Amino acid sequence: MGLKSKPLDKVRVDVPVQDVVREDIGRVNINVPLSVRRQWKTAAAQADRSMSEMIIEAMSIYLDTQLSK
Repeated sequence: MGLKSKPLDKVRVDVPVQDVVREDIGRVNINVPLSVRRQWKTAAAQADRSMSEMIIEAMSIYLDTQLSK
């Protein structure tokens, strides 16, 4: 008997769906001025988030605005 997955809207609210539904991860290396990196790192620490999360969010917002033009 094979396992079947539930639709995400049927998953219990106490299950961390974002941890269960993960994409494969690829690494991106970019060169930025150290002053910019310090600003990013400070902003991430103040938001209690990782720099990766914040950069992904910023790029997603940018792409959404570009695609909606």
